[in-house]
Amino acid sequence: MENAISVENGNDMVLVLLFAGGARKSENEEIVGNTRLDKLMFLLEKETSLKRHIESNFRFDAYRFGPFSSELFDSVQALVNAGLIEIKRSESEEYLDEADRYEIEQQLEEDDEESPKTTVIYSLTAAGRMVASALFQSLSKTEQEELMSEKKRFNSMRLKELLKYVYHRYPESASQSVIKEEIC
Repeated sequence: MENAISVENGNDMVLVLLFAGGARKSENEEIVGNTRLDKLMFLLEKETSLKRHIESNFRFDAYRFGPFSSELFDSVQALVNAGLIEIKRSESEEYLDEADRYEIEQQLEEDDEESPKTTVIYSLTAAGRMVASALFQSLSKTEQEELMSEKKRFNSMRLKELLKYVYHRYPESASQSVIKEEIC
């Protein structure tokens, strides 16, 4: 019997990306930080056959920390509103590395110095896991393997190393980066 649902768009890709296993968990491995989420989706578009599900929904432009898609974060917010994704905030020292520090400093420009520095952690809700599991199963074995390989490789990589990889491999995406000199 065929799956009743299949991956058709960028929203579905966000769900299967979160569902996929990585280096730390065999499935449903969370993604820490906006910058990492953005770069993982960018790399899925650039380096896998899943591109067709991403490119029509998310446009990546060179921005402050490399390739950025505002549509991706609109999609994430819609999935949060639908009860499929949850966003937790965590004090950043637990995850902090070079690139996260720049993201957090943006908060400090508006916040008072005493407020805790936080980063976001993206994960699926119970309902999100059910939907994402069905979507993941609808992918071909090759697509599943590509997705898991990319997530395993890049989700556990230090963020500075991930940005270095993206900036070197796709230099046009780093043209507006405010941290390019520190990363490269």
